[in-house]
Amino acid sequence: MNLLTWVGAAALGACPYLAEILPDPETVEDSRGEFIEIRLPQAPWHDTLSVYFEQKLIWKGTALESAKRLLLIRDTSLCPQSKTLACEALTGKAFPNSRVSAFSLRSGACNDSAALPKPKPGKSFARTDSAFDAWTFAEPSPGLPNAYLEENVQDCRLKIDTLFSSASGWKGFWTLTGCDSAWVKALFRSTASLTENTWQGELTRGSRTEFTSHISSDALQIQVFLPPDDVPANDTLDTLIAKPGAFPIRITEVHPCPEEGSPEWIEIYNAGAREISLSSINLCTEKTFLTGAVLQKHESAVLAKDTALMRTFVGNDDVKILPVNFGYLKNAADTLLLCQGSSPVDSVIWGKNAHLSPRCPQGFSTATGRAENSPGFQTPGSLAVAADSKNVPPPFSVEWNARLFSKRNPSKPLMLRVRSESEASEVLVELISGKGDLLWSEKLSIDPSGNVWTEVPLHQKGFLGVNFLRISQGTFEKRIGLVLRP
Repeated sequence: MNLLTWVGAAALGACPYLAEILPDPETVEDSRGEFIEIRLPQAPWHDTLSVYFEQKLIWKGTALESAKRLLLIRDTSLCPQSKTLACEALTGKAFPNSRVSAFSLRSGACNDSAALPKPKPGKSFARTDSAFDAWTFAEPSPGLPNAYLEENVQDCRLKIDTLFSSASGWKGFWTLTGCDSAWVKALFRSTASLTENTWQGELTRGSRTEFTSHISSDALQIQVFLPPDDVPANDTLDTLIAKPGAFPIRITEVHPCPEEGSPEWIEIYNAGAREISLSSINLCTEKTFLTGAVLQKHESAVLAKDTALMRTFVGNDDVKILPVNFGYLKNAADTLLLCQGSSPVDSVIWGKNAHLSPRCPQGFSTATGRAENSPGFQTPGSLAVAADSKNVPPPFSVEWNARLFSKRNPSKPLMLRVRSESEASEVLVELISGKGDLLWSEKLSIDPSGNVWTEVPLHQKGFLGVNFLRISQGTFEKRIGLVLRP
């Protein structure tokens, strides 16, 4: 978009300029979330700044001496905390959502202006430094630099990839980007015990470096600390990695058909031995992230659309209730996926072909399938299927290579391995669509060595989107949620 007229007495970098404008926020009301962000060429910038919307003055003043940016926002409580950010209240009439608009900035000998087209809901206009007369639509980042669009922004980031576990612990590789070098500190923690160890050292840009945790655990928490830079949100990394089926956060109870006037709700549980942040946990959709929440060890939480109604239904303040707009759950048949980021980590399916059916108006335990109504609490036996008791161990265990697959990559098929220390000789493997339709089934012989991997025809038989794999023998079954992308 060739939309900016630059009329300045100095070259780019010597004058303040309009860096980002959000006319139509989606996550909050316009009266709270509209903002204008100005990047300052140096700190301190002593000249007075005057900001105009369609030739009318909407703000005039000076920025803090330490400020590298000035954020004008309707509700200053939404300002991020930063020593290099000055935050002021944005006044004047509301910005238009359905037509073009014009903004301008004057400060000393510097002048800047932007003529912007009709905005997109939830998207901000962000200036690109590579072509200073150009703007692009971007995700809003009020008061924070955009290292992908702006020049001279130091944003050290660490990418972790190729994680795998062995008898000696977890191993993986990480790569530093966004800065030339950084002294990195890392903390590795088992989620099943209090075992932990640390690592620290200097990493250089682009160098893919191996790391080892020396912790043998089905799930591992990794916390990484980078030195402060221009983008504080990326200075820490807190993530969980787990073997298939071993993620510590799981769905334990679902209420899709409550009595009239009572809320639908979903219960999740932390089976780990440590507090776990839920910031990256969601129901596999963008608007269901549990940002800012945590679960203590062996703590449950109830997800509800109306927290006030849910609190009345529960009748006490001891239960943790988190607001999540998950839409409406279907009574007869439906599916739920729990994701870390965009990766599925747990799943529930109920309906005709799922061996799980709600007993309306009661909910049900996702492990046993029996009727249950204990929001925020785990009842005896609610965390294991009926066959999994002290005297009756599971007849088999299952491993699989991934949960996320693509039609475009048939060279990476769904692979399954079944092990058994009992007398079990075969299991029934069924592929079920997200709607509950049986797509494929086959009896699988259990190899005594437990080292045989079997390919499941997900690419050939599965539907695009959510699918489920059910492995059963007698009354015992294991359910795995899968996603098949185009």
